[in-house]
Amino acid sequence: MTKLSLLKHLGPGKVRQSGPLGKMLELSIANRLKKIDYVHLVDPFRFRYEKDNAWRCEFWGKIVRSAILSWCGNPDAELLAIIKGTVADMLSTQTEDGCISSYPYEKQTDGWDIWGRKYVLLALCRYYNFIEQDKRIAQACGRVLEHLMTQVGPDAKDILDTGCHEGLASSSILDAVVETWRITGEKKFLDYARWIANRGCSKKHNIFQAVRAGVPPCELGNGKAYEMMSCFQGLAELYMEVQEPEYLDAVLEFYKAVRDREIIVTGVGGSKDKYGEFWNDTAFRQFEKDCGSFGETCVTTTWLLYCECVLRLTGDGTVADEMEKSLYNGILGAVNTDGASWIHVNPTPLAGISCKIPSFDQIGYCFKTPFDGHDCCLAQGPEALAMSAYAAAYVKSGVLYINFYENADIDFKTPTGQTGKIKISGGFPSAWNIHLNLRLDREEKFGIALRIPGWNAYGYEVFLNDEAVREEKKRYFVLEKKWKRVDDFVIRLGGGESGEGVTAENGIEYENIKCGPLVMVQDRRFTTVGTKLRDVDFDSADIPEGCLCSVMNRHGERLIDYASAGKPFGKENTICIWMKC
Repeated sequence: MTKLSLLKHLGPGKVRQSGPLGKMLELSIANRLKKIDYVHLVDPFRFRYEKDNAWRCEFWGKIVRSAILSWCGNPDAELLAIIKGTVADMLSTQTEDGCISSYPYEKQTDGWDIWGRKYVLLALCRYYNFIEQDKRIAQACGRVLEHLMTQVGPDAKDILDTGCHEGLASSSILDAVVETWRITGEKKFLDYARWIANRGCSKKHNIFQAVRAGVPPCELGNGKAYEMMSCFQGLAELYMEVQEPEYLDAVLEFYKAVRDREIIVTGVGGSKDKYGEFWNDTAFRQFEKDCGSFGETCVTTTWLLYCECVLRLTGDGTVADEMEKSLYNGILGAVNTDGASWIHVNPTPLAGISCKIPSFDQIGYCFKTPFDGHDCCLAQGPEALAMSAYAAAYVKSGVLYINFYENADIDFKTPTGQTGKIKISGGFPSAWNIHLNLRLDREEKFGIALRIPGWNAYGYEVFLNDEAVREEKKRYFVLEKKWKRVDDFVIRLGGGESGEGVTAENGIEYENIKCGPLVMVQDRRFTTVGTKLRDVDFDSADIPEGCLCSVMNRHGERLIDYASAGKPFGKENTICIWMKC
């Protein structure tokens, strides 16, 4: 079998962002990830007292995954010590039969048990891949799976008869099984992954076959969004190992269907229930006030993870466009100013007055009672922040791919093995003249591929050492040359302000204004929220303190970026995303 040629991550600490996402990541580490009681997170596994399906099983894995990826983008020594300590603590809970579970024996494989084991495995595999290739980690992961295979498998209980959401939750362990195969090399785990994929992940139907037949996401399984997306992410990772063409077809069809039918203007997905957790043809229902809440942060985080898989597989720059939209709007807008709290759902309604409320204060939400205020979005939001640095740059076949343009320092290996450095500056996304400074120890020929964003509607220019370079009408602008020890190049993007007008079924016309990748909204600090726009022709304006971007029309109506709006979180800080016009 020919090995796939994939985009590859540069490695931990190789991309260090210092723009709005990088600064928020630093706050997230200081004010959230370092302040968690990790011993408390391990206790459910230590004592196996989970009998009420209160999701205790998921928090250690989700939070440690967030911590590891955050450390990769910001190598903080104190955070690393915390990660190492809690991983050792979790390994100490593994019993002689290989099991790591928060459920007592008589309840294992029911409820969220396999879901929780999945997150433990994913965290341990991430630790092995990014921090320390300790054979004890690989052995522990293998033993976890060997024990699970005695409970669930071809010769045991059907995975579709376990867990929640008609098999979706348990089947989403597929990704963790593939990762365990990679770090152990044990073929039985690859066979187990194939078995899970072939079961189809839902009692309703095989979701992988169904999406290839044109079934929309909201009709796949029971429509539960991020459990389903995790299953498809597992299939993408399995395809990278076995290269079954139908697997790739399903992965790409699902990506396109979610992108086109489910992701709303701020780059988030999910609606239907009050927690915003289901596919619901949400992209077509953004103006409705009776289709539940919009955009669970866990859905957005998983969407970013899924997009990253598709980007590695395809090298398609439009996938990075989707990630950029989600990162600078849905994710940066979902974390509070201090990086310590997150919203569970995005402001609802979108076409009306709304506000951002911390997850633990949202009406009807129950995580505060069963497990010390923990919430799935509070656990996974930091992982989404860290995805920015993780996916900002890749290498493939000797070419360095630059995907995101936030101020950053990037270290990479050239084809001959020397260390190259690129410094990105210019103040993106608030400004669109992007400066890149390349430094090498010695001259060398290789390629640098610069992503041209899809929102760049008015053309672009590239200058190398102050000389214009011929324009290529492609999503990646590729410069392949013998680089000097110091080279400077500039990308001048012409995104400008743009509007998207629509007429809802109720006959009301709404407008959404964008400034480059940023969604612009009404914010009560600067304008009257919910009022009809007198003019939709906006130009750049002075940027208020604490904001990334501001625009104003000739009537003095000011909009600011969604990421900065509605903060600090509170019912009094109202905003409006889709505005009447």
